[in-house]
Amino acid sequence: MPKIAVRRFVPGAVAILAAGFSATAGAAGAGAPDSVANAPAIEARAAGARYGQALGAVEICIGSTITDKAKALGDAFKDGDLETYKKQAAKVYDTWLKVKDCRKDDPNQCKIIMDKSCEAAEAEIGPKGTVMRGLVEFLKR
Repeated sequence: MPKIAVRRFVPGAVAILAAGFSATAGAAGAGAPDSVANAPAIEARAAGARYGQALGAVEICIGSTITDKAKALGDAFKDGDLETYKKQAAKVYDTWLKVKDCRKDDPNQCKIIMDKSCEAAEAEIGPKGTVMRGLVEFLKR
């Protein structure tokens, strides 16, 4: 995955977030298994990115909660893979915190970025997620 530096968020920030998460989607498997036990082997970096995404979604998306499946993601990794998992999770989570702390002249831009990020997270890691199903529960709208 190419490294993307984001110093401040602009209207295209959602596209940057989506590009970063989508780059790990192939490694996560297209089948989006229902449980970690039934999940195919997943790369530590991809799993860490999804866990970071789940943690970030809980910070920003109103009424969202992390699931036991998300909490158990890191259990599959040891030693160097566990470090890779933790580093990637922290990196992605930090990106979400930057979205949360968005300080633009136009607060509507921040709201739009947050809403689009939550929509993407629900589509990818929500109950019917296409990348890694069931990491976060979202309120019914």
